[in-house]
Formats: sequence, structure tokens, C-alpha cells
Amino acid sequence: MNSSIQSRLIFSASIILFCFLGLAGFVLDTAYQKGAQTALNDRLQIHLYSILGKAEVSKNNRLVMPSNLSEPRFSQVYSGLYAYIFNHKGDVVWRSSSSAGETIQAVSNLKPGQKKYIQNQSNGGASVELHYKAILDNAFSEPSVFEFVVIESTSGVDNQIAGFRYVLWQWLGGIGLLLIIIQFWIIRMNLKPLRHIVEDLEKIQTGDAEHLGNHYSDELKDIANTLNRLIDNERTHLKRYRNTLADLAHSLKTPLSVLTGIYEQTNLDKADQKTIENQTLIMKQLVDYQLQKAAAKGHQTLMLPLNLESIINQLTSSLDKVYIDKKLTITTNIDKAIKFNAEKGDMFELFGNLLDNAYKWANTSVRVDLQMVNNNGQELRIIIEDDGPGILTEEIDNVLQRGIRADEATHGHGIGLAVVNELVSLYGGSLTSLKSSLGGQKWIILLPNA
Repeated sequence: MNSSIQSRLIFSASIILFCFLGLAGFVLDTAYQKGAQTALNDRLQIHLYSILGKAEVSKNNRLVMPSNLSEPRFSQVYSGLYAYIFNHKGDVVWRSSSSAGETIQAVSNLKPGQKKYIQNQSNGGASVELHYKAILDNAFSEPSVFEFVVIESTSGVDNQIAGFRYVLWQWLGGIGLLLIIIQFWIIRMNLKPLRHIVEDLEKIQTGDAEHLGNHYSDELKDIANTLNRLIDNERTHLKRYRNTLADLAHSLKTPLSVLTGIYEQTNLDKADQKTIENQTLIMKQLVDYQLQKAAAKGHQTLMLPLNLESIINQLTSSLDKVYIDKKLTITTNIDKAIKFNAEKGDMFELFGNLLDNAYKWANTSVRVDLQMVNNNGQELRIIIEDDGPGILTEEIDNVLQRGIRADEATHGHGIGLAVVNELVSLYGGSLTSLKSSLGGQKWIILLPNA
């Protein structure tokens, strides 16, 4: 089956429509048949009462009927309307002129005042019989029992039903075709916003537009906004890769020039060897830093929120083993209900660098606090502090400087905190450094929860 939404909707709607029209047609046809049958029964009853009103009993208990009845069909042979009267013995004592050549039997178990309809199927066609047993009195008030029978062929009713059925299905078929055409038009009009999104995405792909517009229906605006955020994330990530490559190429120029100058010398002393070692380390740190910065992705629109407590537990468990000799006391205060929208690798990088720095400089204890706060919107507040010597105020800016060259990094702190600063900026947050009540460094990070 065609995989387009439009084809599926039209096919599904057509199936439902045909089922509904078929059921409606069946109900109407059944109702009309019952109505026609009821009308036939009512006519038989009227004819019966008409004959019953004309019947008289003579003094010698013989039935007397007029030569002509009010219904002329009783006088026409093969008119399809017949009448009989039987005595209490079941013998025919009167029959209409139209019943020539027809024979029927009385109903023996019929009680006086009781009537009975019988469906009859014979070679002459289908018919309905109405049997009624009545008690008539003569002039001397002597009662006599007679059975009155009126029969009418159903051919007229069958023709009437067939005509109704033909017209009914013609109309339902026409209405069904008209509704399918209307459905096709309505579905096509309602799916037009989806085609607009596809067209706008093609424009973005060809460079004719930067974002999806805001002219879509209310149901599609959230999709368009999500796609726009995804496009912005990918563009930011691509831009970061390009800038990182440019920064890396620029940063490697100096150590490469130094190594090239030393390589041209004939003899290398210990100072030169030390320079080579330092410059190699610098390049390694540069590559590590730039790759970490390039790998950061920021808020992930299409990913499930992260459980930050499990990330903290994994990192502290690993760092406890690395710094087992220091026997540090780790205190954590983490809101278990926190769910933060972010890329998992970014969070490992951010917490990993901060905790590693705290473990490295702490004397006896490290404290971690994670809470959601409401500062004009939901924000994640991260506090990590230690009881180490801390960082001098004049060195803070140098430690957090973006794009810092490894040879300019503050001694002992490497590039980890610069990576943290890059990640915080990427997530649109803020990073603050304070003196901890424990005596060491206290880092406060606020990240908006997208």
C-alpha cells in the first residue's frame, strides 16, 4: 500500500465511509421492508373488517354475502386479492370471484376472536393470508362460527421494495462518491502545512533559508520549533568544529616552530631535550583541550533527560579509587528528582573536570550539591567545593580563559577548568568562583534547563 499519509487517510476514511453507508443502507432497507409488510398486514385487516361488516346469517343459519364488495379487486380474477369464508366444519361457504382456481385450507386450531397471519409460498408466487374466526348471530340470536380469510399477493410489495432498494443504493453510491471527493479535498488542504514544512526544509538544505517559518498550524508549531532548535544545535556544533580546527592550527604554530628550530641543530644538549619534552606535552594538551571543546554538543532536544545522580556516583566511585591514598570524605546533596536535558558526554566532562580538580587539591573533604532552583525559569545549580588551598583570585581569569594555550595554563590546573568554562558557556549558563566555607575553592554553576 502507498506509504504517503494522504493515501492512508483517504483509504482509511473511504473504508469507514463505505462501512457506514453500507450499514445505513441495510438499516433503511430492513426498516422499509418491515414498513411495507406492516402496511400489507394493515390492508388485509381493513379488507377483513370490510367483509366482516357485509356478512349476515339467515334464519336457517346460512351465510349471506352481497354480490359485489366495496373493493373491486375481489371481483377480478388473478387480481392478487382473494377472500374466503369457512364454516365451523372447515367447508368453504363463500369465496370471492377473484379466487377462481385458488384453493386454501382453514386453520383448525383458531379460536373465536383470534386472528393469524400466514406467509404462503406457492407456484403462483408469495402471498400473505389473514385468518380470523368470528361468531355471527342470526335474527333469533343463534350463534354460528365462521372463519374469514383474506389473501393478498406480495408481488406488489416486492416490486415496491425492489424499486426503493434501487433508488436507495443509487443515492447512497452517489453520496459516497461525493463524500470521497470532499474527503480528498479536505485531507489535501489539511496536509498542506506538512508540505510547507518539507518545502521549507528543502530551502534550508539549498541555503535559501536558515530556519523554518512560524506560519504553520498550532499542531505543527512545536514540531517546527523543535526542528529549528535541532538545526541551530547542529550549526553550532559544526561552527565549533571549524573554530576548533582553526584554533588548534594557530596554537600548534609556536611549539612546531620551536621543535623545527631544535631539529635543525647538530647536537642536542639536556636543555634542548627538556624543551622538546615540554613542547610535546604542550601539543598533547592543546590537542586534548581542542578535541574536548569540539566534542561538546549542548542541550539535546531529541534525547531523554539525564539522571545526574548516577553520573556523579560513577565519577566519585572512580575518583575514590584514583585518590585512595588521600582518604577523602565525600559529601553529596543531590535532588533525586532532577532530570536535566543535556548530552551525557558533556555532563561527564563537566563534572569529571570539576571533581578531579577538587579531589586533586582537597586535604580531607569534598562537597557536591545539585538542586533545581527557580530564577526566572528552572535552572540547575551545581556547587562543588573542597578544603584545599584554593586558587588565587588573580589566577581565576587565566584558568578559565577560553582558547587558552597550554603553555599559558596555570600551573597545576591544566586545561580542565577551561573546558568546564566552555561547556557552561555552551549551555548558556554561568560559572562563579568563591572561597569555600571548607577553606578551599567553591565553584557555583547555573545551567538553564531547556
